[in-house]
Amino acid sequence: MGSHPTGQRTRPQPVIENNLLARYDDEMRRNTIVAGYAREQAPFLSRYTAHTKSRQLIIWHQLASENVASVVDEEWALVQGRAAEIMWKLYAHDSAHDEIRSALLDRGYKEKDHSTLMVTPVESLIEALSQARHRNNTFVAKQLTTPASLDAYLDIWNDVWPDEPNASYVDDYRVLLRDRDPGIVFFAGVAENGEAISTGYMFHQPGDAFALLCGGTTKTNWRKQRAYTSTLVARAHAARQRGASVLAVEASSESEPILRRLGFSALTTLAFYERAVS
Repeated sequence: MGSHPTGQRTRPQPVIENNLLARYDDEMRRNTIVAGYAREQAPFLSRYTAHTKSRQLIIWHQLASENVASVVDEEWALVQGRAAEIMWKLYAHDSAHDEIRSALLDRGYKEKDHSTLMVTPVESLIEALSQARHRNNTFVAKQLTTPASLDAYLDIWNDVWPDEPNASYVDDYRVLLRDRDPGIVFFAGVAENGEAISTGYMFHQPGDAFALLCGGTTKTNWRKQRAYTSTLVARAHAARQRGASVLAVEASSESEPILRRLGFSALTTLAFYERAVS
């Protein structure tokens, strides 16, 4: 779950809306079902391992400062032979945040760009997008439903993030489409000439309140032409049809201004910490 942030920088922490954030932590981190991953619940964290063994995610944790180092070391020992990469997802409001970050960096984890967790009601976004849609009808969002159709994602991501392991993510997603996993939906924004130029997918278990919008990006030469918005429209309507009431995005610095204009509000910030497993 997530985007492809690159580089390192800090961001100001937004004001936290405690009730909604606590619900998000419970439903979308501690107890969520992640498409393509098996969940394990430990006393102080939730662990998710890809069926393909490509990576293991630690996306919820509630640690005390004094046991951070031991837990980080235990998870590193546990992932050996189980996945090719381990990733911790660390939010600004998490307990023992600074201690966890220090422990991860001290052990060779790579800190990725910080993102902003933003949310909005599904209906509010659909209304905002309907008012803005007349400004540009050039792009059409198409749902991708076959493993081969994700070639478009690999082409776009290689253009935007040439130094990232894009093929690994795309190969995992091909498996999900092959297996008809209901927990993820893929869209691509297509230009009038038929070229797929933007991506946007959605993690959502049918009937859940939250839908997480991910992977929203556009080829470099097609920026600032509202291609990103076309996939927002498609995902918002898909979320409503599947029973979601709240949309969440881990927004990059490029996406955040667009989302704010469409009514999204910030809950907190987060970053991924990644380490290859030898």
